Amino acid sequence: MTTEITVNRNIFYLSIDNFRIETPNGYFEHEDKFVAFIKNTSANIVVVGEQIKSEDGKNIVFISRQEATDYVVDKLKKSTYPPDFLHPTQYTKENLSEIKDKQLIFDIGQAQNEDIEETVSGKIIEFTLASNPPFLPVIAKIITTNGIIKRLSFLEIKRIRRN
Repeated sequence: MTTEITVNRNIFYLSIDNFRIETPNGYFEHEDKFVAFIKNTSANIVVVGEQIKSEDGKNIVFISRQEATDYVVDKLKKSTYPPDFLHPTQYTKENLSEIKDKQLIFDIGQAQNEDIEETVSGKIIEFTLASNPPFLPVIAKIITTNGIIKRLSFLEIKRIRRN
């Protein structure tokens, strides 16, 4: 079964199939174990994509299709950059995964104007959201490439770019 999914404004094709093992009598297909494959172009019967592997390069077997989907989406959110970055004030609770835990460059300035006074390179590791709907991001906690932690208002961040 192949499903089109969108992660960080990128389209992927997720294929989830029953786990099969080779036995002396042929292949045995597990009904309760699954493997997942991901591809950035449409999958076909011959090429379903790259099999999802653990950090140490081993194939991962899932106990449900939902577990496989959740794992793949989470992994893609952490590793996939968006095709372009939004203005910092356009980010919402729903699309913060585009900029979290990724090495980025942040152009910083005063909240009242668009002048850039500083450039910071690092990863956003945490957000503070507004307490009222629509719960927009207010503060970004960034760990810089030299290990310093900075807390920046989304009004101070003028532009986000890829490192």
